[in-house]
Amino acid sequence: MAQQIRAFSWADTSIGPPDTWPERLRSALSLCLSSRFPIVLWWGPDMRMFYNDAYIPFLGPHKHPGALWKRASEAWPEIWDEIGPMLSSVYAMGEATWRSDHQFFFERALPREEVYFTFTYGPILASDGVTVEGIFCPCTETTEKILSTRRLNVLRQLSTRRLPDGGIPAAAVNICAELSTSKEDVPFAAIYSIEGEHAKMLASTGLVVSDAEAISWPLQEVASSGQSMTVELSALDVQMEQGAWPEPARFARLVPLDWLPDGAVNGVMVLGVSPRRPLDEPYRDFLALVASHSASALNSAATFELESRRAQALAELDRAKTAFFSNVSHEFRTPLTLILGPVEEALENPSNPLDRKQLHMLHRNALRLQKLVNTLLDFSRIEAGQLQACFEPVNLGRVTAEHVSAFRSAIEAAGLRLRVDCDSVEVYVARDLYEKILLNLLSNAFKYTPRGEIAVTLRDLGTQVELCVSDTGIGIAGAEHQAIFERFHRVEGVPSRTHEGTGIGLTLVRELVKLHGGSIRVDSQPGAGSAFTVRLPKGTAHLRAEDINRAAPPKTRNLSGPYTLEAAQWLTEDAAPIAVHEATRSRPVVLYVDDNADMRDYLGRLLATRYEVRAATDGASALASIRKSPPDLLIADVMMPGLDGLSLLRAVRSDAVTRALPVILLSAKAGEEARVEGMEAGADDYLVKPFSARELVARVSAHLRLSRLRQETLRTLRANEVRLRTIIEQLPVGLGVADVTGRWILTNSMMSGYAPMAMPTTVPAEHSRWRAWDENEKPVPVEDWPGQRALRGEVVTQGMEMQYTAPDGREYWLRSTATPLRTDDRSLIGACLVLQDITELKRVEQELLEAHRRKDEFLATLAHELRNPLSPMHNGLYLLKQGASPEETARIHDMLQRQVAHMHRLVDDLLEIARINNGRISLRKEPVEIADVVRNALETCRAAIEAGEHTLTLDLPESPIVLEADPVRLAQVISNVLTNAAKYTNNGGHIRLRVRCEADAAVISVTDNGVGIPADQISHVFDLFTQLDGARGQGGLGIGLTLVRTLVELHGGRVDVHSGGHNQGSEFVLRLPMPPAPPRAAAPTMPMQAAQGLGRILVVDDNRDSAETTSLVLESFGAQVQVAADGPSALAMLDAFQPEVIMLDIGMPGMNGYEVARRVREAGCTATLVAMTGWGQEDDRRRSKEAGFDHHLVKPMNFDALERLLVTLAQERACGSKSGAA
Repeated sequence: MAQQIRAFSWADTSIGPPDTWPERLRSALSLCLSSRFPIVLWWGPDMRMFYNDAYIPFLGPHKHPGALWKRASEAWPEIWDEIGPMLSSVYAMGEATWRSDHQFFFERALPREEVYFTFTYGPILASDGVTVEGIFCPCTETTEKILSTRRLNVLRQLSTRRLPDGGIPAAAVNICAELSTSKEDVPFAAIYSIEGEHAKMLASTGLVVSDAEAISWPLQEVASSGQSMTVELSALDVQMEQGAWPEPARFARLVPLDWLPDGAVNGVMVLGVSPRRPLDEPYRDFLALVASHSASALNSAATFELESRRAQALAELDRAKTAFFSNVSHEFRTPLTLILGPVEEALENPSNPLDRKQLHMLHRNALRLQKLVNTLLDFSRIEAGQLQACFEPVNLGRVTAEHVSAFRSAIEAAGLRLRVDCDSVEVYVARDLYEKILLNLLSNAFKYTPRGEIAVTLRDLGTQVELCVSDTGIGIAGAEHQAIFERFHRVEGVPSRTHEGTGIGLTLVRELVKLHGGSIRVDSQPGAGSAFTVRLPKGTAHLRAEDINRAAPPKTRNLSGPYTLEAAQWLTEDAAPIAVHEATRSRPVVLYVDDNADMRDYLGRLLATRYEVRAATDGASALASIRKSPPDLLIADVMMPGLDGLSLLRAVRSDAVTRALPVILLSAKAGEEARVEGMEAGADDYLVKPFSARELVARVSAHLRLSRLRQETLRTLRANEVRLRTIIEQLPVGLGVADVTGRWILTNSMMSGYAPMAMPTTVPAEHSRWRAWDENEKPVPVEDWPGQRALRGEVVTQGMEMQYTAPDGREYWLRSTATPLRTDDRSLIGACLVLQDITELKRVEQELLEAHRRKDEFLATLAHELRNPLSPMHNGLYLLKQGASPEETARIHDMLQRQVAHMHRLVDDLLEIARINNGRISLRKEPVEIADVVRNALETCRAAIEAGEHTLTLDLPESPIVLEADPVRLAQVISNVLTNAAKYTNNGGHIRLRVRCEADAAVISVTDNGVGIPADQISHVFDLFTQLDGARGQGGLGIGLTLVRTLVELHGGRVDVHSGGHNQGSEFVLRLPMPPAPPRAAAPTMPMQAAQGLGRILVVDDNRDSAETTSLVLESFGAQVQVAADGPSALAMLDAFQPEVIMLDIGMPGMNGYEVARRVREAGCTATLVAMTGWGQEDDRRRSKEAGFDHHLVKPMNFDALERLLVTLAQERACGSKSGAA
C-alpha cells in the first residue's frame, strides 16, 4: 500500500505533494502503513481515505485500489447512513467513539454481505489542540466469531431438544420447529425420507406448505451418490415464507441423511442458504453439522420407536410364557402322578424283584421334578394373579418347628448346628404357602452354609409375627441384596453345595410373603452369613373376607419331603479316591464330574462295563485328580458349584500336560448358543440332558479312539520335528519358517542369533540393524526385502546381499533368500527365509579387488619401469647404426651396460615377487659379520646415495657382531632400506645407518630427514606393490620393503618404521636375533686361478641373437664355441665336436631343453650340462636337475658368474686328468 501511495499523483489533488503534507498527517500515515493491524485514516473536512495493507480485505476486489483518497461517502455508500453521523460527530466534538461487534452490510462478496466489526474513531487534532484535521480508525472484523457463536447455539438447541413421542415423523417436525428460529442462517428447511425411487416430505419450515412437496429437488441424485449438493433456486420456482432478510434465498444445500443402523442413505435434508452470507467452507460445514445433528435426532427417534415395539413384544412374550408355564405345569402333573404311584407301590412291596437302589433314585428324582413343577405352577399363577389362597388360623410356632425338625438330620449330617426358637402364636396364614416360604428359606440356608450353624426363630411382635432364618454361610454382597429376589437371578461364582436351581425360589418367597400382606428383607455381608427376616401381620384386617376360612384346618400332606430328600442328596459322600494306575493299565480311564450324586451313580454303572470310571463331585477336586493322574477322557457337567465345567475345561486346556485330553460337556442348557459356547471353550463334544445312554457310550468310545489316533499322530509329528530340527541345525546357513505375521514357527540356532522372535522385516525395532542392496548396489527398501516379499506371496529375488549389525557392534554380510509357503489350494500360510553368512567371502572378495587394483597399478608401474631402460637402449643402438665416434661409442657402451643392469634388477625383482607370493624364499645361512654385510650393501646402493648428493653417516660398533644369516639376503635388506631412504629424501639430505646390540638382538636402524610417511599410510608401507602417494615418479615396483619384511622375518627378526609425518623424515629399525653361541668364523675363500683354456663349449638356443652374443662372450673368455639352433642339430654335432660343456636353452620349439639333455645322456656324453632359461624359481631349478642338468643359469646371465663357473669346471677337468695320468 505504501508503494501505491508513493505512486499516486498527489500534485493534482487538493492536498498537494507529500513533501508539503502536515507533520501530523505524515506521522499518522507512517503509523498506519507500518502496522499489521487494519487501520483506515480519514483526512480533511471531506474525509479523504488512506488505509494500510491489512485493511484491503475489508474493501473487497471492487473497491481496492480505487478507494485511496476517495471521500468516505463515496468509498462506503452502503453504510454511510450509519458511519457518516459518527464521523461528523468526531469532527464536531473532537471526542473519540467506538463500536463493538457492530453489524454492517457490505457490498463485497454479495450486494449486501452480513459482516460484524469492532472499531474506534479517534480524532487527529491540529496544532491548536481544538481543530480536528482527521480521524484515525483501527478496526477488526469479528464476523466469524459472531457467526460461530450463533451457529453453535443452533447446533446446541438441536442436540438438547427433547425427543417427542410419535417416532421419526414427530422428530422431523421437532427439528424443523427448532430451525424456524434460526432464519438468519437457515432461511428454510425440509426433511425427506427416501424409500427406493420414492421420496416423502416428513416436515418443513420456511416454505409454503402447499408447494413444498411439488418442488423438483434432485433428491434421488443426492441419495444415490451420498454426496451433498448445492442447487440454485431460480430454476425450481420455490415459494418461501418471509425470512430474516427482505430478499429471498438464492441457493439451497441438499445433504444426505442416514438415521437407520444399516448406514445406508434413507433421507435428504434441504437447507436454505442465507442471501446475505457467501456459501464458503465454514458455512457448508455448519449446514453439514445441522444435517448430522438432525440425523442423530432421527436415529434416536427410530431407536426409541424400535425399543418401544421391542418392549411391547417382550411384554407379550412374557404373558405368553407365563401362560405356557401354567399349562405345561398342569400337563406335567399327570405323568408324574403315574410315575410316583407305581414307584411308591414297588418300594412298599419288599418282595419286588426290581433293583431297590434304582427305584429309590427314580423316586427321589420324580419328587424333585414334582417340586419344580409345583414351584413353576405357583409362580405362573402369581404372575397371572390366579393363585387361590385360603387363610386360616394356624399355630405358627408349632408348624414352623415341625418343618424345621424335618431338616435336622440333613443339617447335622453336614456337620452343622441347628438352633430353633419359636414363640407359640396363632396367625392367619395360607398354611401350604407359608410352608413353601419356610422350606425355601431353610433349603437356601443349607445350600450356602458349609460350616457353622443355621438358626430359625419366630417372634410375636404384637401386631406382627417375625420369622428369621439366619446362617453363618458365605454371605451375600450388598449389590446383590435386591437382585436375589428377582426372578431367574443367580449369584455367579459363589461356593455352594450344588449348582442346581431355577433362580425363582426367593422370587416365589417374596411374592408369597406379599400375598400374606407381609415383607421380607435380607441382612448379609460376604463371609459373615445371611439373615432372611419375614414379617407377617396378625389378624384379618389385611385379608379379603372371601379368602378367610375360619373352620378347623383340614389334614394336609406334608410338603417337606421333597425338600429334605433333595438336601440329603447334597450330602452324598465324595467318590472314593482312585489309586494311581500304572502306565500299562488295560482299560481306558474315564473321569466323570457332577455335583448330582444320582447322575454320578448312573453314569458310573453305565460306563463301568467297558472303562475304569473315576468320579468327582466338583471341578476343583476333578482338576486335582487330573493333575495327579490324567485320565484318558473327561466328562464334566457344565453347572457345578465352585469351579464349573467351562472353568474346568479352560484349566485343562491351559496346561500343556493335559491340553490334548478329550473332554465331553454335559448340560441341561439346550440351544445353539450354549453348544457354541462349550465348543469355543475347547470341548470336543457337547451333550444336552436328557441324553441317550447308547449315544453317550458311542461318543465316549469314538473320542477315546480319536484320542489314541491323535496321540500316535502327535508322537510321529514330534519325532519328525526332532529329526527336522536336527537336520536344520546341521545346515551351514540360518533357516527360519514363519507364519503369515512373520513370527517364527521353526528356526535353527544360527537364525535365532540374527532374529530371535520373527523375521527382521516384521519387527520395526530391528530394521536399523539391517541393510540390503540389489545387484546394482542400490539400497533396497524394507518392503522389498526377500522375507517381506515372501510374506506377501510374491516371487522373490534369490540371493539378495544384506548387512547385519549385531548388538555387540560386529558386522556380518548375509545372502538372503526367501520363498512363500502355500497349501495345496495355493493359500499363503507363511514363508521360509534362509540367511547364508558370506562375511568371509566378502572379506576375501574385497581383498581380491584390492589385489586386482594393486596388480593393475603394478603392471602400469612395470610397463613404465621397462620402458625407461628400453628408451636409452633404443637410442644408443640408433646412434651406433649411424656410426658414432669412439668417444660416443664408449659412452653408449657404458649406458647400455647400466640399462641392462637396471633391466636385470627389474627381472630379479619380478622373480622375488613370485617367490614372495609362493612363500619360497629360502636362506643360505652362515656366520657373517654385520660390518661386512653393511659394506657389501653400500656397494649396491652407493650410486643411488651419491646421485641424491646425500650425506651418509655410519655408526658401527667397535667390536664385531656376528650373526647366523644369509649374507646375500641380509645385504639385500640393508641395501633396500638405504635405497628407500635415498629415494624419499630430497637432494642434499642426511641418512644415518647405525648398528648396535640390545640384549639378545642386533639392531640396525636407518634414519633420514626425507619426506616422511603420512600416519594413514604407515601401516601399509610393507604391503606388496605399495608406494607412497606422489612417489610414482621415483620409480620402482613397490616390492622393496615387502622383501625387507619377508627376509627379516625369515631370519627370525622384525622390522619397525617410525615417522613424524610430512617432511619429518622416517626411521626403519631392523631387529635380528643373536645366536646363542658364537658361530664359526666364515672360511676364507681361495682366489680363483684362471684356467689355461675353458675347453669346448656347445651353445644351443633357438634365439639367433642370443646364441651368437653368448658365443662371442664365451670366445672372449678363451673357449672354443660352436652354435646349434635347435635340439636335433645339437645332437648331430656331439660326435664331431666332442663338447666338454653344453649350454642349453630350455624353452625351444619342437625338442625342448629337457628332452635334449635326456638324449645327450642316453648318447653317453659326459659333458657338463648348463641350463639357460628365463625361469628361475626353485621348482624350475629342481626340474632341470631331475632332467640331468648340472647347473642352472637365469637369463640374462651374469657373465662374471658365468666365467667363474667355466673356470671352475676347467680346473676340475684339469685336476681329473692329472690324477688319471698319475
